[in-house]
Amino acid sequence: MKIESPPNVANILTAELINDFFQRKYESFVRSTDDRYYYWDELKYRKNLPFPDDLEKSWSLIKLHRQVSYKALKFGNREFYYNVTENIQKNLHEFDLKLIGGLYKSPITQYDKAEYLKSSVLEEAIASSQVEGAATTTKVAFEMLKSERKPRNESEQMIFNNLRAIKFITGELDKKLDFEFIVEIHKIMTANTSAEYCSGVFRKTPIFVQDHVDGEIAHTPPDADAVGYFMQDLCDLANSEKPFIHPIIKASIIHFMFGFIHPFLDGNGRTARALFYWFLLKKDYSLIKNISISRAILNSRIQYDKAFLKTENDDNDMTYFINYSIKSLRVAFESLINYRDKKKIEADNSNLIAYKLLEKGLNKRQADLVSHLYSKEDAHVNISLYSSRHEVVRQTARKDLNELIRMGLIGEQKSGRDIVIKLLSRAKVDNFLAQ
Repeated sequence: MKIESPPNVANILTAELINDFFQRKYESFVRSTDDRYYYWDELKYRKNLPFPDDLEKSWSLIKLHRQVSYKALKFGNREFYYNVTENIQKNLHEFDLKLIGGLYKSPITQYDKAEYLKSSVLEEAIASSQVEGAATTTKVAFEMLKSERKPRNESEQMIFNNLRAIKFITGELDKKLDFEFIVEIHKIMTANTSAEYCSGVFRKTPIFVQDHVDGEIAHTPPDADAVGYFMQDLCDLANSEKPFIHPIIKASIIHFMFGFIHPFLDGNGRTARALFYWFLLKKDYSLIKNISISRAILNSRIQYDKAFLKTENDDNDMTYFINYSIKSLRVAFESLINYRDKKKIEADNSNLIAYKLLEKGLNKRQADLVSHLYSKEDAHVNISLYSSRHEVVRQTARKDLNELIRMGLIGEQKSGRDIVIKLLSRAKVDNFLAQ
């Protein structure tokens, strides 16, 4: 994937243009470019440019506006920059309010919370591997992880390793970032895969990062003998509180720089996303466990790759990647909000059905079961679960279920070695309530 490199503005900026800029003649225009944080080649699609017939001159104003507010960071022998635009600040404020537990102030059961958390962790493990080329379908991967069967191929092993790595890092939130910790995550990520040969040590040879679409060289990481210096600077940044950098911005920088440095011969992407996840958990963004960033990345893979390329092509301006990370967080977070809202609707519907069933003479246990099966498609229970959930002996549970079977509301079917109880159909419940 190739993108057009920006022009060198040093040859375009004149004393008159600089003076006009600082006299705020173009204030409205340059501030408007912060929201989308336009890249050079996007200007050709913009209207109301100050110099419609001279894109390079308009670009020079944007670059000057960005450069006067750049925050600089040094890794190895390279300078990197980023801007905290108003749009970024607004998004960070919203995440601060919601990602640290605020979302679940709305009603949602503990069971639904636990189920969504479990699914989100599995989804993150699957999607992060799929970003790196794991060919296993999401459905097959979910079945493997939920049943805890052993991986059958390399793709499944990658997903299995990702889940192990997530579980590992969530137990290491008191640690500081160091080489030993990074290597351990990478070892877990690459175990029993073709990338296992390079685990345990940073690379000693050059490497080239190929574009996943056309196979062309997209990035040449730092020389092998400089990897240690770059990585030490990255660890120092992660562990230091000065200068203060908002945790979401810092997590995004860690993610980007790990990909830029490419300290291992393989497995860098998976490890980078694991560190992003770990750092935000470490900084008490507890709801990050309930969303899958990698799923959002997988669904916008081209934009993910472009965010890296734009940063490197435009004077190492990491704002492009930070903006992409924030967008991915928002997309993943919206999935969580949609889940919560869906569960609230299901709970309201279930409560209404349960109330109507009670009026028809069912006891509370029976009404709760039928309303639960009614509100959740493909839901089922077995007699042991029904008995323990309602704290009744097996004989009482069997009596309840037999009555519901005679009413034609539920049925039993074999599932492996177990017998499960399922709703026969919603229509039968509707007809029963309409009688």
